[in-house]
Amino acid sequence: MEEIDNIYEVYKELEEVKNYIFSNVNENGIELQEADISKCVFKNCKIIDSNFENSSFSNVEFQNCDFSNSKFAGSNFVKVVFKNCKLIGCDFTESSLYDTKIEESNLKYINLNLSILKNVTINKSNLQNSSVSESKFKNVSFNENDLQNCQLFRTNLNNIDFRTSNIDGIIVGLEDIKGMIVNEIQALGLSRLLGIVIR
Repeated sequence: MEEIDNIYEVYKELEEVKNYIFSNVNENGIELQEADISKCVFKNCKIIDSNFENSSFSNVEFQNCDFSNSKFAGSNFVKVVFKNCKLIGCDFTESSLYDTKIEESNLKYINLNLSILKNVTINKSNLQNSSVSESKFKNVSFNENDLQNCQLFRTNLNNIDFRTSNIDGIIVGLEDIKGMIVNEIQALGLSRLLGIVIR
């Protein structure tokens, strides 16, 4: 795999960006809509305030990257790994994530509304004040995450295990929490949704 530091130049020349290592890319405000990126690695890249809407990412690994405030709406992610990345304020509305892993990353204020997540694992990441409403989950795993004040409204959480994560202040409806797996302390916090007064 060839290692380069300018994704934009490659994208302009090729219909499909494949088999590249992008290292130490530092770009702001680039436009990469409808990009087709596969079998690539992004290392130590800072690509903020950029537009990747309606793009496709397959067999891609992001390591120590910052994509804060970038747009990925309508994009597809298949066999993608985010490791120690900043995705603060990113827009993933109506995106699809399949066989994807997110680890030790900052996803504060991320927008995943109306998205599909299948075979997705999120570990030790910060999703404070994020929005994952009206999304579809299948085989989604949360481990040691901070979901404080996360909006999960109209998202079916049946069989989703939140016992190791912080779910203080999450915004959900009564229908959403049916079958949700929580510990005793979390159950006490969620009891307010049922109008229960515990003394």
